[in-house]
Amino acid sequence: MQTNFTLAQLGDSAVAESEKILRSCVHCGFCLATCPTYVLLGDELDSPRGRIYQIKDMLERDRPAPDSVVRHIDRCLTCLACMTTCPSGVDYMHLVDHARAHVERTHTRVWHDRALRALLAFVLPYRGRFRLALMGAWLARPLASILPARLRAMLSLAPARIARPSPVDRPQVIPAEGPRRKRVALLNGCAQPVLAPQINEATVRLLTRHGVEVVVAKGAGCCGALTHHLGKEAAAHRSVVANVAAWSAELAEQGGAGLDAVIVNTSGCGTTVKDYGFLLRD
Repeated sequence: MQTNFTLAQLGDSAVAESEKILRSCVHCGFCLATCPTYVLLGDELDSPRGRIYQIKDMLERDRPAPDSVVRHIDRCLTCLACMTTCPSGVDYMHLVDHARAHVERTHTRVWHDRALRALLAFVLPYRGRFRLALMGAWLARPLASILPARLRAMLSLAPARIARPSPVDRPQVIPAEGPRRKRVALLNGCAQPVLAPQINEATVRLLTRHGVEVVVAKGAGCCGALTHHLGKEAAAHRSVVANVAAWSAELAEQGGAGLDAVIVNTSGCGTTVKDYGFLLRD
């Protein structure tokens, strides 16, 4: 794909990276068949190829995107199925991440949209706040019929039963059963311990049974994906730095015991953690 960025624009490392990604797209359309929003809606603008064109135009013009473009970018699920079928290896993930950050910085959303996104960023990455929000949702169920449609839809997703906090949520070192063969850090995350704490508990049981010591590092929390996908770069960066600092501190405090790996049992978190090198590149 031909691009038309100025030298001044390319002086921005994020724009320079996106320009390379845009140039790798050859418009073949292989991505369309794997994109759930395109399959569901049948609109080229809701396909990866369509979004790439819109992102290119938005970044080249270096101005806030209109509501119509923002709507199509917001609809992207970031499932990355398009990347699995792209013969040219277009790095769509980093391109759409840059687009979301640009939209967040430059586009003025309607007030209720801004309020909802701010609420999600304030609540979801923090287990305690998320648990309180679910309790509030449980209490609000009888009022669902009078709530706005978006809140009513969110309320319907809230679990009817809120799980108790898991004993593996707090910072600790869980010893291996028998001789220690490995030592790993487990990223508990934010939403999963509240919605399905049994997953982390099962992970710990499996690891310790096979001689792996599990560390839940103090200060580690949300991987940063939730705020990152909202385009809130500063908040996401804080989560990334906090996790790296927590794991680094664990290494230092243990006098060289080290960590053989960081275990992540949530697919979305795993994708983000593996991308920490890119997120911290500057």
